[in-house]
Amino acid sequence: MSKKRPRIIGTTEEAIAKAEVELNFNFPASFREWLVRNNGLGFEDISIFPVFDERDPHTTWDSIVRNYNENWLDCLKNFEDEDLSFDHLLPFSDFGTGDYYCFDYTRNDSNEEIPVVHWSHETGETEFRGENFEDFLEKLRGGEFEFD
Repeated sequence: MSKKRPRIIGTTEEAIAKAEVELNFNFPASFREWLVRNNGLGFEDISIFPVFDERDPHTTWDSIVRNYNENWLDCLKNFEDEDLSFDHLLPFSDFGTGDYYCFDYTRNDSNEEIPVVHWSHETGETEFRGENFEDFLEKLRGGEFEFD
């Protein structure tokens, strides 16, 4: 008989709140809802960073906090000599090329939703990808970003 723990899909509001405090960002409502139902899962061909959940550390260890503090901040070192700031971006997904999908907090709306942008690791420029996380997922599902 296997003693393997069953995989937990989704997470808790407490785990989300802890990640928000560690990152000093409040996640958009649509992203929070997605995490509650799908934490640790990807969507289409991209991985979406989970929040660390102590109930499933094996699946969630590569969390949004870890990716921000290690990979994202390391990537930003390429722009240290340039007069660019990326403090308004929160990456929630990478897709193997060095680029990220990010929430752009300079454009938030009154519904606590944050637009999604594609951030280029080569130029530091962003391109709009969705009005909010749900819009982004819908466009992703429709194949609109196959050349990102």
